[in-house]
This record gives sequence, C-alpha cells and structure tokens, in this order.
Amino acid sequence: MSVKKVIVHAPASSANIGPGYDSLAMALELRDDITFELAAKAESEAVTLTEDGSPFKEDLPTGRTNLTIRAFEAAFLEAGERPPSVRVTTVSRIPIARGLGSSAAAIVAGVAAGNVFCGGHLDLQGRLNLAARIEGHPDNTAACTLGGVTVSSLVGSRVMWAQVPLPKELRALVVVPDFGVSTGVARNVLPGSVLHADATFNVSRVALLVASLCTGAYENLRYATEDKLHQPYRSPLVPGMLDAIRSACDAGALGAYVSGAGPSILALMGAKADHEPIAHAISEAFGRSRVSISDMMALSLSTTGVTWEVEE
Repeated sequence: MSVKKVIVHAPASSANIGPGYDSLAMALELRDDITFELAAKAESEAVTLTEDGSPFKEDLPTGRTNLTIRAFEAAFLEAGERPPSVRVTTVSRIPIARGLGSSAAAIVAGVAAGNVFCGGHLDLQGRLNLAARIEGHPDNTAACTLGGVTVSSLVGSRVMWAQVPLPKELRALVVVPDFGVSTGVARNVLPGSVLHADATFNVSRVALLVASLCTGAYENLRYATEDKLHQPYRSPLVPGMLDAIRSACDAGALGAYVSGAGPSILALMGAKADHEPIAHAISEAFGRSRVSISDMMALSLSTTGVTWEVEE
C-alpha cells in the first residue's frame, strides 16, 4: 500500500481525575484533526490552524522539534526505518497548556500516523508504549489512544492498562482560565515525600473512585475525587482552584477536580444535569481570586480513542 495522506482525529484527555495522579485519565469528545502528507521538501514542517482556518496564535515549533513530527519520526525509528519528510497540518481545538492533554493528542496522532506510513509494524501495545515513552507518563496518552476512562501504569517500559466500564452516561463541564500552566512547573512544585496519612487518603479515594465509576455509585464522586498529593501543592499556581472545586460540587456537580496539571477545572455531571449553575459557581469562585475565564465547554466522554483515515 502506498500511503499519500493520513488524517488523524485525536481526543482531549483529562488526567488524574482527582486522586489518581499519573494513573487515571478520561478521554473527552473534543478532537484535534491532524493531517500528515509526505513532503517534497527536504525538511518536515508543521502548520497549526484554528477551526476557522486562521493561523494559530500560540508560538509552536514548525520544524522537526514539533512534538507531532517527533512522534511521527519515532514510529519509523522504532521500526528501524528512516523517517521521510512530512507536512503536518493541525486544526487545533484542544486548549494548549490548560491540562487537557494537548501534548498527548499530538504524540498519539504522530505515532498513529507514522505507524500507518511505515506499514503498521506497531500493534496497540507498541503504540501505547511508544507514546508513553515520549510523554514521560502513560495517563493522558493511554486515554487518548484507548478512549473512555483508563487506568495505566508503567512496568519497566511497558504500559499496563485497563479501561473502566461506565454503566451510566457521564458528561464533563470544563472551565478554562485565561492563562496556562506548564506541566514541568506543576510537577516541580510537588514535594519529594508526603505524609503516610496523605498517601493512605489517596489510596482510599482512588479505590472508591474506580469502584464508583464501575458500579454507577456516582453519589460517591464528590469525595472520591478528593486529593492530597498534588492539588494542594499546585493551588498557588491556580488562584481560586480549591474554591472552584468546592463551589462546583455545592452547585450540583457529582465531583470536581483540577484537570491534569491545570489550570482547567473539570466537573462531572449526570446526563440530564444543567451545567449552567455549575459553570456560574466555578466562574464566581475564580472571580473571587481575580481569575478570568477564557472558555467553558460541556463535553461528552469519548468512548473511542484516536481514529484515522488513510488516503492511498
């Protein structure tokens, strides 16, 4: 098969889900569309556009240091092949540096497309392993690849994973502040050690969270999404974070937490819940800390992970 073009649709993802630091994540039905075409030029290039086709405002790498191109080339190198030059065009919908897995989407898309172009040598497990190695941890890349709610762990260089069945429909309200938080900065504020009591707290909350999602005991989620290992330490990076989480639950959210490294807040809702009071409560909480909101999105959980179309 002579592949000319691969169009990849990669979903956003929300990691941690409160207490499941670096191990739990869910895919959201908000997708970047990323087109890969073999390039006549000697050097690969990346172009990022908004949904209306205008140039993207964020200053992103346009050459081989672009994360999507790096992942594309890594798929070839994994097969022992030399990567070709490629032109990558991304229609970006996932907010960047907002805790919604934009880097994971770029990596998963690059690995998927590179794998198609070089003959599909990587199976699902191989793509999961490679994407996690590039990202540095498996939570977002596993959710983006597999869809739904995923539990993942690195055992050596292998991603061990399972999907959490959802017996009832859940939706997510995502409230996005108007500033970004670097994942590196968010990791650097975490302590090197924690109290045994805090570790025990998180173990119990993670167990309750997974069991509640599996059984539909959603009344537990307000407490099951609580965390003591990362959110308290990251709260100075996101003024109003803890207030916003509490306010969301008080306004009717089943549970709420800071998504990934932040600063976005994600509130879980039932299928028929009115998201507007929850959105208003979160916005007011941030307003008390003089934080402006750039976007609010009521999203479905994505039951499918990354998908692609091939043109020969």
